[in-house]
Amino acid sequence: MSRSALVCVLAALELTGPAFAEREPSQQQRHSGVIVAIAADAGTITVEEFGPSAGPDATAVRRTIRLRPETRIELVVRSQDPAAASGWQGDFTTVPLASRELHPGDFVTVTTESTRGLVASSISVVRPVPPRQGSAAVASPVGRRELVR
Repeated sequence: MSRSALVCVLAALELTGPAFAEREPSQQQRHSGVIVAIAADAGTITVEEFGPSAGPDATAVRRTIRLRPETRIELVVRSQDPAAASGWQGDFTTVPLASRELHPGDFVTVTTESTRGLVASSISVVRPVPPRQGSAAVASPVGRRELVR
């Protein structure tokens, strides 16, 4: 083989090598919204997410996210213990959940990797707490009802 042919082959390998190299893991993304569908047989959830938008034409984006057996799922709740671990009364704590405990209507923040579609590495779930009896509710400026204690 001539020297110039060998140089051409080596140059071609050098240029195409990165295409065959193992891909760098993708950066993680976070998606927050409400679970609108759960496909337990497919191992996916569909989250309806509202992103930043200008004006009254905000549209929801539905994202189907695959769950893995190692996906960490936790429920975020206020501590009822007056002496929470952080020292702050009413601090947030987390409770582990199984994927079967996810429900449509749950508000979630999903940390995903996008190696082959969106794949959840962790899910934080927040569920609304019903008002306590004896608490008065007032309308907030954005139309939601807020408790007055």
